[in-house]
Amino acid sequence: FFQAEDGIRDSWASRGLGDVYKRQRWGGKNGDFKKAIMRVFKELDKKDKNWRIKKIKARFICALTLYENDKILKESNGKIEGFISSSIKGKKGFGYDPIFIPKGKKKTFGEISPLTKYKIDHRSQAFKKIKKFFWISYHQFYKN
Repeated sequence: FFQAEDGIRDSWASRGLGDVYKRQRWGGKNGDFKKAIMRVFKELDKKDKNWRIKKIKARFICALTLYENDKILKESNGKIEGFISSSIKGKKGFGYDPIFIPKGKKKTFGEISPLTKYKIDHRSQAFKKIKKFFWISYHQFYKN
């Protein structure tokens, strides 16, 4: 059984924009992320009219927990640092991908290929650690 927490975490909380759950609700009952993104822009405008010419730091995080019989077998985390784009860019991905620019890149997750994204994103980092756990556990089991 997996338990996962996945979302965009950032310096927004210090800007009064709340946590990931609050921002997910900004999309309404239907989870409209375009609406949620526009709300992010609106809230950033309220805090600082010049935010679009600054680099607003952000990060995506993914936390996974593998359970068996109510016992935690493995916990893993993945994160990717980046910045908020000043506008929506790209149609690939989902959620906040069109406004998240990974550190060291010039394009948003919404603009890059899914394969490129999956090689660097927060989920792949977390799942690689879980995969390593399974690999080690498998070999230890069959070694004994």
